[in-house]
Amino acid sequence: MNIEFLKLIPSALTITYVTYGTCYLIKDIFCSIFPFSILLTVALVALIHLFRVPPPDPEIVEAILGKEPHEDIEEADYVLKTVAHRGAGLDAPENTLAAFKMCAEKGCDFIEFDIKLTDDGVPIVFHDATVERMADINMEVSKTTWENLKSIDISTKHPFRDRYGVTNIPTLEQAVDQMLACGQRMFIDIKDNDTKIVPVIHDLFQRKEELHSRAVVTSFFPNIIYLVRRGNPKIVCSLAWRPHAFAYESFKYPEGKGPRRASAWHKHILNELWDIVHTWSLPRITYYFLGLSALLLHKDALSGEKILEWKKKGVRVIPWSVNSPIEKQHIARNLKISYLTDTLTGENTVHCSTNNC
Repeated sequence: MNIEFLKLIPSALTITYVTYGTCYLIKDIFCSIFPFSILLTVALVALIHLFRVPPPDPEIVEAILGKEPHEDIEEADYVLKTVAHRGAGLDAPENTLAAFKMCAEKGCDFIEFDIKLTDDGVPIVFHDATVERMADINMEVSKTTWENLKSIDISTKHPFRDRYGVTNIPTLEQAVDQMLACGQRMFIDIKDNDTKIVPVIHDLFQRKEELHSRAVVTSFFPNIIYLVRRGNPKIVCSLAWRPHAFAYESFKYPEGKGPRRASAWHKHILNELWDIVHTWSLPRITYYFLGLSALLLHKDALSGEKILEWKKKGVRVIPWSVNSPIEKQHIARNLKISYLTDTLTGENTVHCSTNNC
């Protein structure tokens, strides 16, 4: 039996919902003394505006992210061209002091790195839930103390491990101190939806005031970004986004969705619904409510139209992770925006072929 027609159900329900809602709205406006729909709309707008966090001053944002590559550039202006994703993890063991130093030596002055908490609450620079992908041991980071994690060599599986020797997981403090000393800027990516990390960020920015003009805090989770900016509106923040981020572990064109995050069907449906709501609300409400300054967008969801739409909202689009030389050239030369990459190989060629070199 051909069940292809079942795919039409969501679209048909949407049409029905919009039609019914429009009819109800017209009836409510013209037939009610106190139209509930209008009152509800006004109340929602008022609540969103009341509890939103205004974006930081554009001058502060420009101090961190610099001029956009397509703008008129003077010799003294800073222009962000390349962000080393996890410290260019294809060139050196990712999220390590060695990788960040390698970036500095190659002239890359903007680093993205990931942070999470150990079992005893120590903020460390690490991406995965476990260390298995990078080390000859398997430990769950959130259930392991810093004392047991700090001596693990995470270079053992890297193709260039011989260049770097034993490489360990750094703390957030160590990474930030080294990058500030090297004059590097940074994206601090909060990996987990754990509110315990929020006071850690606030304390870090309070102790290191220069981070307000050197660092952007980012995450996939809008609630985390809201709490960070609500507690300190001066912190510049971005949100990371990709298709199906909450329901599926990965997304890549042309393969599409990766494995499901949740095996239980009801949890998977909830994740799918959250993806739908989040995708709809991000360009309409979420960006305004959070006071976002940038959007870290999956490269396979990038288009010129999206860049222009977000530019009108005052939000920069920075795609990730752009590793192919052809993709780098397209983004740098045609779209004229910055990008995150896992490798610095060929960067000089890409950018020295642009008008802004």
